[in-house]
Amino acid sequence: MPALAPTIPPRDSDLLTWVQNFSTLITAAPATYGLLASDAVIIANAIAPFVTDMGLIGSPSTKTAAVVSQKNTDKINMLNIIRPYGQQISINPGVLSTDKIALGLNPRTSTPSPITPPLSNPTLSILSQNPGIVNFTYRDSVASPSVKAKPYGVTQLALYGLQSDTPIVDPAKLVLQASLTKSPSQFSFPSGYVAGKTWYFAGVWQIRTGGQSPWSPIISLIAT
Repeated sequence: MPALAPTIPPRDSDLLTWVQNFSTLITAAPATYGLLASDAVIIANAIAPFVTDMGLIGSPSTKTAAVVSQKNTDKINMLNIIRPYGQQISINPGVLSTDKIALGLNPRTSTPSPITPPLSNPTLSILSQNPGIVNFTYRDSVASPSVKAKPYGVTQLALYGLQSDTPIVDPAKLVLQASLTKSPSQFSFPSGYVAGKTWYFAGVWQIRTGGQSPWSPIISLIAT
């Protein structure tokens, strides 16, 4: 799973602690974070007014409307400087994840794992049947019968079927009939179907990129 973006606390009291830690660590060793000493000075100067404002707001005798307004302005100015530095450090592959976390950042240098098709297959069941219509349920073959959720990364079940006078044992001979996204799902026979004939069905899990799982066992029914 991809790492999260840098997290800057929304509450002023938490933000004060966060920026002070951020500046202190970078001032002590800017190269550790891929920065220069001059960057550390810029960061320290950016947080100084906000730190002063928060000190004034913390005392009832100095907390005035003008001080609160100035704090809000200084906060915006500070974040306009701090946030780009945080993003720069967060995506820098040369900075250790432990050092990013110490700054209060979430590393973003991990490589997202590609979603691959499940190795398990779906299992189809016929819930009910009416003339021209079949209601299917399906689940993952390795999941508990009570679990209806599709495997991780699966977007749909591709339902294949075909009417045949002779038994079909190879699912590759079936034809794609529908894409099902929830269980139970309803399938309507195509126009021209013949009641009293046998239909064979099987399905595969599919992911967004088009990959698919192994085939489900073939099931059959007589169309009504």
